[in-house]
Amino acid sequence: MEPAAQYYLVESRLPEFEFLAYARYLDSQNKPEAGSAMRKGLGRWCQIRARADLAAARDGKTASLKDYQSLIERWYVLDADVRFSALMQQAQPALLGTINADDLAEWKEQREHYLSIRSRSFTERYALIPAQASERPLTLLTHMFLHASVEHVLGNMVFLAMVGYAVEILLGGGWYLLFYLLSGLLSARFYLVFEGDSTALSLGASGAISGVMGMYTVLYGLRKIRFFYWFLFYFDFFKAPALIMLPIWVGKEAFDLLFGEPSNTNYYAHIGGLLGGALLALIYRLLARGRLVQAHASFVSHVDDDKLLRSLQQSAYAALARLDFERARRDFASLVNKTLAQQKAPQPDWLLQLFNLSKDAPSSVAFHKTAEMLLSLPKDRICEDKIHQVYLDYVASAEPRPRLSNEQSLAIARRFAMNGQPQTAAAIMQILLVTARQHQQLPLLIQFVARGFMAEGKRDKAQHYQQLLQRQFPLSEESRWVSSPGNRY
Repeated sequence: MEPAAQYYLVESRLPEFEFLAYARYLDSQNKPEAGSAMRKGLGRWCQIRARADLAAARDGKTASLKDYQSLIERWYVLDADVRFSALMQQAQPALLGTINADDLAEWKEQREHYLSIRSRSFTERYALIPAQASERPLTLLTHMFLHASVEHVLGNMVFLAMVGYAVEILLGGGWYLLFYLLSGLLSARFYLVFEGDSTALSLGASGAISGVMGMYTVLYGLRKIRFFYWFLFYFDFFKAPALIMLPIWVGKEAFDLLFGEPSNTNYYAHIGGLLGGALLALIYRLLARGRLVQAHASFVSHVDDDKLLRSLQQSAYAALARLDFERARRDFASLVNKTLAQQKAPQPDWLLQLFNLSKDAPSSVAFHKTAEMLLSLPKDRICEDKIHQVYLDYVASAEPRPRLSNEQSLAIARRFAMNGQPQTAAAIMQILLVTARQHQQLPLLIQFVARGFMAEGKRDKAQHYQQLLQRQFPLSEESRWVSSPGNRY
């Protein structure tokens, strides 16, 4: 736009014709003060042009755009008024008043040349001008990809990097891009509600990035995050729920808008972006809650959750020490459930305590579920004697009966057979011979039971189960193996 301004104000006579024409136009629009300002602008232009011509004649000094600095705003307001520009496209605009043929010809030639220079402005073409938004709806989108300077774009990208990654890992790339663009559109529409007649050029990604900040507060909700603050030479961090920052950010932008110094910052776009992004994130939370919970569990640090678990653990053991078994049961249940929600394995002792505290309600879901989790723990996490005792207590107490599947019973029996409790393994095997006789793993279980008794030196028991294997499953691989002379006990 600078070459266009240079030609219009410095090199041509266009202000001589058009400043007064625009003043007449403003008068017709019931804007007498603006019309008066344009007439004063014409007087100022005539003074500057006269001095510039005198300096050129005397010293050969060429005028520059800096000499006309005070008139640039007047020129831009006139230039951005699309209705006035349309009137100037007439063969002989009435707003020019009485004008001789030579001046009219010169005006036409200079205006045509000016428009050719002005048409080269990429920024002007794709930036948002509220008064032209209905004629150029594409600029509602394109303006957010333009910036006024290197500092402008770098500043915006810093804020985008600070909050954008945290939002994208929860939404995913596709939804993040869509919501980013929608936030930019919503911020622009919010701006048009208040400044729809403005001819000021608006550009930058700050509206869309404000939307990302609004999304951040809603998606992270009441989760506490760290914020940096400073006062003079002192600085530190404090933790607060992410959601509390939304009214703080909106309030700050509103305060700067109402009471701040005049600025080129588009506070309306910032407020609209914050509110628009928050609304989009709220809709996402309502419609995709399960996916959002999974994303939190997969990507978000659980520092605060770990702190809560430590607090619950202290409370649970303290309640146990003072024999407050109901409180201890609730705390251990919370410990287990919150750990599972983080997709982590609960500590074995938490499960043992919860199992023992739930024995007085042997039909409860907690009793059955805790027993199932304990019996599936790997060998390196809990000693086999404890697992064996849990099983005995469970089958003796569970109401209306134990809820172990055939697969689970097979795995438990095999575990006991291999780890010093073949008698219990044999009891489970006898039940499975009735309830799951056709299971393909049953012959292997009988073989393990035989080995378990043999490891304890009970040869007669081992032989008994080898014979049982041959009688019950004579065609199995395990039976054929036992039939080999070197494999008989």
